[in-house]
Amino acid sequence: MARGFTQAYGVDYLETYAPVAKLTTYRIIFAFAALEQWEIHGMDVITAFLLGKLDGEIFMMQPEGFERQGLKAKMVCRLLRSLYGLKQASRVWNMQLHEFRIKIGFRRSNADTCLYVNVGISIFIAIWVDDILIAGKDARNIAKVKKQLAGEFSMKDLGPIRHFLGMRVTRTDGNISIDQSTYIKDILARFGMEDSKPVSTPLATGTKLTKNDANSAKNEIQPLYQSIVGSLMYAMLCTKPDVAYTVQQLSQFASNPSSLHLQAAKRVLRYLQGTQESYLTYRRDNGGTGTIQSYSDADFAAGEYRKSISGYIFILVGSPISWQAKKQSTIALSTAEAEYAALMHAAKEVIWLQNLLKDLGMTKYAPKVINVDNQGTIALAENPIHHARTKHLDVQLQFVRDSIENGIIELRYCPTDVMLADIMTKALTKEKHAAVCRMIGMANTSPSPFEVKS
Repeated sequence: MARGFTQAYGVDYLETYAPVAKLTTYRIIFAFAALEQWEIHGMDVITAFLLGKLDGEIFMMQPEGFERQGLKAKMVCRLLRSLYGLKQASRVWNMQLHEFRIKIGFRRSNADTCLYVNVGISIFIAIWVDDILIAGKDARNIAKVKKQLAGEFSMKDLGPIRHFLGMRVTRTDGNISIDQSTYIKDILARFGMEDSKPVSTPLATGTKLTKNDANSAKNEIQPLYQSIVGSLMYAMLCTKPDVAYTVQQLSQFASNPSSLHLQAAKRVLRYLQGTQESYLTYRRDNGGTGTIQSYSDADFAAGEYRKSISGYIFILVGSPISWQAKKQSTIALSTAEAEYAALMHAAKEVIWLQNLLKDLGMTKYAPKVINVDNQGTIALAENPIHHARTKHLDVQLQFVRDSIENGIIELRYCPTDVMLADIMTKALTKEKHAAVCRMIGMANTSPSPFEVKS
């Protein structure tokens, strides 16, 4: 392995960034694979970082044990291809793969730079470093693309996808389910929580986590806390929207956690103990519609320093494809203003999804309507009223009004009882949490933890 830590910026490397496909993109592909009955195959590149061709000159010392005519001390190696350990290795590989995709007729998506589309043969390729997912309706075209890839790079054909990025992918009766039961079992065992008693919610109702005022110089629980939160975050990003709000809360205290924060993090592990078999299912027949449903919500002044919490969730053919729980950057002065700020984030996601589905040729499923449970927010967004109460709003919030006027989005009132984004903004009661989980399509193959008292 190359000693990349000795490289000097501007001398040995310039750019190092290499993108990966968004997890939302993968979930959308899974959803459309169920709805449109696509085939999904996987391929793995063998020693990917050794395949990239270097542009500049990079020299390195000869490997230990290498001798040539007794001149070892006077000779160095010039690298023609990248090595594991080089700072630019991932970028060089990504560029190499990109150039080959373009060569064989694929076009890079403007919405996701690691999604490639060939409209002529209706094949879609998503890339995560050296893991490649290929989707399309015609198995012969998929086989053709796989043959092209194998002819250029050393590849391992994984066949129809079963596991991908720690997610188990199950196909039953045309429906596609994804879960992380194996990953969750592993993190429970890693933190000694495999025999813990399950609880019904990830965060107890009414819990307020606050900043730790103790000295952080010798915080002994910090490494453990950060490891737990990082592990929880990956589960949340892939298949567990039901813990998004709690992970968002826990993440704020990673630099100086207290024992109370650690206790709250372990409670999430206890919740996962009871829901480790839960999964998201994208259904082939979902009431005759595949249009993405959008929900936006906010909890006014519920965060630290009275900042509100924004949340959104997008549902496609029965299960979530995108979600977010986020503390707002400014302090809202009213519930309507907090909801308006949350709406701005949802509107940006709607526009991104519209662009992505356009690249996929699936614009008929693109979202436009955003469900909001605050009438004041809808009035504020659709009409230039209450100037004295709204002139302080940041310019970016006016983005929502502009999107409505241009016909990009529409707002629809949604009663609070069926507001699915509620789970993104607050710690719900046991009954409410269970109800929202059912409404967003989170099924569980094990005995329901929602009957267990916390």
